[in-house]
Amino acid sequence: MADNNQDGCLVVGEGVKLSGNFVVPNSASISGTIDGDLTAREILVGSTGVLKGKVTGDLVDVRGEIHENVTSTKALFVRSTGKVTGTIQYAEIEIEKGGDLQGSLSKIAAVSPATLTAA
Repeated sequence: MADNNQDGCLVVGEGVKLSGNFVVPNSASISGTIDGDLTAREILVGSTGVLKGKVTGDLVDVRGEIHENVTSTKALFVRSTGKVTGTIQYAEIEIEKGGDLQGSLSKIAAVSPATLTAA
């Protein structure tokens, strides 16, 4: 199993509930529940995943739910089973038929990784 692990990744399985603020260097795959802030390069919210808090990533792919604040510095994907509510900032956005997007939307300029590090 250790051979399959990737450095700097977070996997929250179905049925797992976490509270707190998380900074993940690479990718975060969420099928459980996180109550708090999550920052990662890539965020995948599975169909059973729920995030409540401030979510920030280059690429955010939503099949489950995100509530409160979302900032995607490159691309936000809301899949047919996805639901995003709250304050939403994105550089690019794609919403599949059936995807639910509600709240305050604003388009931002794409941010390079160097800019994020300097900020």
